[in-house]
Amino acid sequence: MIFTVLCGLLFGSDGYFVALAWSSCALMFFIVRSLKMKILTSLSSDSMGTGSSAKPQLRLYITVATAVFQPIIIYWLTSHLVR
Repeated sequence: MIFTVLCGLLFGSDGYFVALAWSSCALMFFIVRSLKMKILTSLSSDSMGTGSSAKPQLRLYITVATAVFQPIIIYWLTSHLVR
């Protein structure tokens, strides 16, 4: 968020949106990549042959929803600072 605001203050609204797009993509990649590893390791340890695949699938959907929701929060919290 600080990087996005600094770019917005230095380069105006165009710089803000470029920094927001870049940091959003980087944040989404990081969240999905790091939490997906946690989900996949819990999948192998949870299923002892009789486990269902619905719970890890739900965890993956929640992870992706969290990753998509983060840039929206960043925009909501910082957009009024760069006008």
